[in-house]
Amino acid sequence: MAAHSDGGKNAWGRTLSMATEMAESMASDGWDVTTVRAAHATPEPPAAGETDRFGFVYVAPGDVAADVESAIADGSFDAYEVFNRRLSSDLFTITKVTDTDRKIAVLLVGGVDMTHAGGLVTAVRERGEMYSHVQTLDGTRLGSFYHDDPTPFFPGEL
Repeated sequence: MAAHSDGGKNAWGRTLSMATEMAESMASDGWDVTTVRAAHATPEPPAAGETDRFGFVYVAPGDVAADVESAIADGSFDAYEVFNRRLSSDLFTITKVTDTDRKIAVLLVGGVDMTHAGGLVTAVRERGEMYSHVQTLDGTRLGSFYHDDPTPFFPGEL
């Protein structure tokens, strides 16, 4: 991923700063916020794994895995927002999923190499939906979020 270039480092740094500011602002408004700063994020087309799951897969650091599982178990996530910054083939993204009644939020933060996203783009274009999956490095699935509109995830591509 080009994130190793100066521009990529700056874009990633700005993405992390934006996520931190968002989490702090929400927390000061009484929200319980869990932030997943993905060690790795990848686009997964339907045919890539043992199942037909598809979407962005975020690899959560071990120190937030329990918090993510707890947030997902406690929440009924009814809204989401996507914040993107594209730099060449790199998509720096924050997906904020929220349970507005319980004031629970999960921020999924990652950098996605879009050169590997062709199969996923085709799938979401055909299906009209998108998912965000969170798992640990060993593949343990922590949870998934459904998004009824894939357009914000792929600016200019759908």
